[in-house]
Amino acid sequence: MRMGRGFQFVGMAFLFTLAGLQAAASAEDAVKNSERPRLLVLVVFDQLRGDYLIRWEPHFGEGGFRRLLREGAWYQNCHYPYAGTLTGAGHASLLTGCSPDRHGIVANEWPDRTTGASVNCVASRRYQRVPAFPSSLKTSEKGNVSPEQLMAESFGDVLKEATGGQSKIVALSFKDRSAILPGGHKPDACYWLDNASGTFVTSTYYRDELHPWVEQFNQERPADQWFGKAWDRFRPDLDYDALVGPDDVVGEGSGVKQGRTFPHPMTGGLDKPGSAFYQAVYTSPYGNELLLAMAKRSLDAEGLGTHATPDLLTISFSSNDAVGHAWGPDSQEVFDATLRSDVIIKELLNHLDEKVGKGRYLLALSADHGVCPIPEIAKARGQDAGRVLPNELRQGANQFLEAEFGTGATEKPQWISSLANKWFYLNQATLRDRGVNPAQAAHALAEWLRKQPGIFAAYTTHQLKKGIPEEDALGQRILLSYYPERSGDVLIVLNPYWLPGDYTTGTTHGSHYGYDTHVPLLVYGTGVSPGVRQERVSPTAIAPIFAHAAGVKPPAQSNTPLPGKLFANDHSR
Repeated sequence: MRMGRGFQFVGMAFLFTLAGLQAAASAEDAVKNSERPRLLVLVVFDQLRGDYLIRWEPHFGEGGFRRLLREGAWYQNCHYPYAGTLTGAGHASLLTGCSPDRHGIVANEWPDRTTGASVNCVASRRYQRVPAFPSSLKTSEKGNVSPEQLMAESFGDVLKEATGGQSKIVALSFKDRSAILPGGHKPDACYWLDNASGTFVTSTYYRDELHPWVEQFNQERPADQWFGKAWDRFRPDLDYDALVGPDDVVGEGSGVKQGRTFPHPMTGGLDKPGSAFYQAVYTSPYGNELLLAMAKRSLDAEGLGTHATPDLLTISFSSNDAVGHAWGPDSQEVFDATLRSDVIIKELLNHLDEKVGKGRYLLALSADHGVCPIPEIAKARGQDAGRVLPNELRQGANQFLEAEFGTGATEKPQWISSLANKWFYLNQATLRDRGVNPAQAAHALAEWLRKQPGIFAAYTTHQLKKGIPEEDALGQRILLSYYPERSGDVLIVLNPYWLPGDYTTGTTHGSHYGYDTHVPLLVYGTGVSPGVRQERVSPTAIAPIFAHAAGVKPPAQSNTPLPGKLFANDHSR
């Protein structure tokens, strides 16, 4: 009996000790968790080039960009490490922590290697648009989307797994790919704008009906408030001409029937709100205001940042990109859109302070790519610049291959199946029929392409598979954009300030040059040690930054190191 009581006493003592240890551990975890953000926020301004914040900082107000620049970590030397700087690739890279060679999103679209059909980076025939297209409209596969083309896990996927699914993830944008790709494979809410109706939609991949708060938001028709309201200069007190140059410049576009100069009408040429008008909203700073309202609604409705585990919100503002494509990076329109983006950040931060609490969230701001100056403007400045016409180049390449490898038959075959994202896709059926070795044809085509106007270099897949010497910096960047199942056979690299496209106005991006790779990286909030950083980093660092802050592992394919001394308690480097 005494032995039993003694054993019982020892057992009880052990239990009390274990309980004490568990309580201590729980207290320690609570302390650690109190030091972690309750909400992680990714903010993307599509096409916000890295130099904009440096050049135009004196003209920002208080509480927006300046708050991030002064109270957060500002990485001024942030560049994408790969060559194909496109929207899909950038949005896929930010929270996977890796480049297209790992996550597989090489572009917005690419040709299917077997059929030649165009494949959208978020396309999926297995899912449908929510809500469904009205029966009166001709439907397309545009609404059939999901994140299944993303071949790497994202930070959100890791967060969901680590918290047993308790963390909430919300992903928002005007573009479907810009919401879907940062949101990863397991978001609770993923929405983008349907330009035909001016409302936010989703996919059956996520849910079969809209969240009630989204349904209510759509019913309020918030986009319609800008119909007939002209977009004029935000800061008439500033001399836009002196700061960025004249308003009407050769090579500029006119948006969606918005004209080349201020003020820009906001009707899309319609008598009442319709598809063209909603496209005009997208091609103006008002689009960012609409998405901000949607983001605020999501914060309130989903209670983001108020749960026991950290939540994730990704917001990609697309209007900067549409404005930049139309009027170019040196335009008064881009300057004005950036000034207005400053106010967007101020309002977002104020809302986060109110709903989550200052110091209780971590926000990272970046862009998916930069943008090239309009070639006509670059040429006027004395730079070698121009436009390469893809159709003419493709026809010339086909004629060259026929002359080089053809049989002289009357019926001339197509040697090029597709030309997309500066990749030539050889017609494998033609090569087989003519008995031509694909590597030989690719090599010959690359040699011919290198001699054409506006082309700086050409690489073949056989070169890439064989291995690129470390001293070939351009080749190394191309390798990071290369995914064998989706990339083509010969890639051309254009000269600086040269663009591909059949259009004669506006500009684009997608190169390895600094104007396309340089983007901002601002990290603000819980535990961040503020200051300007000059070390070269990649936007893909956001994935390990978020993982470190949340106390979870980085995504499996992430190969970007955590920047040193970013957090106040980090004494590395």
